[in-house]
Amino acid sequence: MAKTLVTHKNPDLDAITSLWLLVRFDQSHYGDAHLEFVPASTTYKNLPVDTDPDVIHVDVGYGRFDHHLPGGYETCAAKLVYEHLVAQGLVAPSDTAIRQMVEFSLAIDRFEDSGWDEPMATRYSYTLHEVIPSLHTLQVMDNEAVARYVFIYLDGVYQRLKQVVKAEEEIKMGVEFSWEKGRGIAMLSANSEAIKIAQKQGYSLVILKHPDYGHMRIKAVPEKNIDLTVLYDKILEHDRPDQWFLHPSCQMLLNGSDKSSPKEPTHLGIDEVVELVKEVF
Repeated sequence: MAKTLVTHKNPDLDAITSLWLLVRFDQSHYGDAHLEFVPASTTYKNLPVDTDPDVIHVDVGYGRFDHHLPGGYETCAAKLVYEHLVAQGLVAPSDTAIRQMVEFSLAIDRFEDSGWDEPMATRYSYTLHEVIPSLHTLQVMDNEAVARYVFIYLDGVYQRLKQVVKAEEEIKMGVEFSWEKGRGIAMLSANSEAIKIAQKQGYSLVILKHPDYGHMRIKAVPEKNIDLTVLYDKILEHDRPDQWFLHPSCQMLLNGSDKSSPKEPTHLGIDEVVELVKEVF
């Protein structure tokens, strides 16, 4: 029999993250669970909390996964569920991405975002914890529809954070070089996030080659006054023009992209391209 997961009406990020953790990481018990939503400070069908093993309350009901108790300020429902999943061996303590998601849920539940830099900036209106209450206000979707929608979003956040962790590891394995605009790095990676993460770490030029397919991307950090046209011209002395695309910004050189038709991979190695960079800059 499918279990029932219960949380409060108009669930916030903490409540939905708690549900998501159980549904995604304890699928044998909760993969097909029903979702129910009750008024805060109540329980499902007014039954005593945690007395029915098939009915699990999160962020409501004052049970084992509800932090609205004395001393609960130091935790949140998502963290309580996370600790349970770790104890059950369903989530690895080394899973940095999940830990970061739980830490973010706790920070938001404690209203720490009010102390962020430029807290009224428009960019925060695109963040999930700001969007969820607005979806409830719209009343276009009911509570379950909002929760299921956010599940998909959280799947994406989890994948993104895993890519970031992997990118950071791959950057450490890359080859750093100096050129006239600062620091550059060349690396083998199939991780599309590696370029952006390297740029955020201060590299002004990133050369990335796919270890399996051989395609290459060269990107300069956008805020610097960098024009890669001269490098493009130099590369075309070694490759055919149809193998490369110079972005209109002149800050990206692409030999293959997931947004375009496949191109034949360059025969140039990353070390060779680094030498071309040093030659023209």
